[in-house]
Amino acid sequence: MEYIVIIFLLILIIALAGLKFGQVNKSQTENKAIDTREDEKPSKFCPICGSPLKKGETVKSRVYPSGGVDSLMDVYGCPRCIPPGGREKRICPVCKKVLPKDGYVIGRYFVSPGKKRHLHVLGCTLCRKG
Repeated sequence: MEYIVIIFLLILIIALAGLKFGQVNKSQTENKAIDTREDEKPSKFCPICGSPLKKGETVKSRVYPSGGVDSLMDVYGCPRCIPPGGREKRICPVCKKVLPKDGYVIGRYFVSPGKKRHLHVLGCTLCRKG
């Protein structure tokens, strides 16, 4: 009879220890899944096609410095929408028209000390002349 009680207690201890270790491993894998999702969150998007930019990717643009707080900027797109290799649809965020292959977006580019850079899109080569 004593052997049955001892075996039962050992099985119970092993089962409880297994559940405890199983919870630790499960929480560790959940934390890893959350960490990878946070790393993959895009913080910037292409203003022309809306594609999320991966770390290190930039949009092709040209800045015309004015010496003031803001400058004019021409934005041509990201690697996924710049012709000829780009496959994403290039749409103006202002007039919602499809941009031609040689079209681009025009905007005001703000750089303030201690703040993030900011682009305010004014239009494209179709809806904004100049």
